[in-house]
Amino acid sequence: MNRQDMEEFATKLAPVLDGFTAEIAEDRPVYLVRSDGACLVVHRVWKRPERVKIIAAYPDGDAGYGLPRHEITVAVARGPERIAADIRRRLLPTYERDLAVVRERLTEAVVADAQRARFAGRLRRLIPAAHVVDEGRRLVARWNVGTTGCVLTTSGKASTCRIEIDGAEYDLVARIAHVLHSG
Repeated sequence: MNRQDMEEFATKLAPVLDGFTAEIAEDRPVYLVRSDGACLVVHRVWKRPERVKIIAAYPDGDAGYGLPRHEITVAVARGPERIAADIRRRLLPTYERDLAVVRERLTEAVVADAQRARFAGRLRRLIPAAHVVDEGRRLVARWNVGTTGCVLTTSGKASTCRIEIDGAEYDLVARIAHVLHSG
């Protein structure tokens, strides 16, 4: 099956596959996409021109989700209706379940990013000398108090922090201890 055959196959399959449309661009694989973000990639099977592999894709690729890969291989000769039925029965149920997990994780990441951004803004106002960097999923603030180097690190939603103080003089340690003790 050559590229043109795959494009024709996807164009015939999409209308019978519940809300999917074929997305064809010369510099990318052939996709079947749905408005809710579900995405199926059509691949040829090496040395088996009569078969294609349908691979379910997660947003932004598979990296970092730790979820299984969902795919099926089908015989093109079975026709679009039967292949669509196979996709609905064998591929979509588990893929849609895991896609919901990915969407939830993406939503949580957006919330965490916003919380870290707000916290970074507060840190910049509280400690104008601090160099604050959001490293994506981790916020790091560095500043000096005299010869003392301070580092504050948060991760996730920035709800907890780790503070490192290097070379602190007694007076600074005493002030910090007083603040911590008085709550």
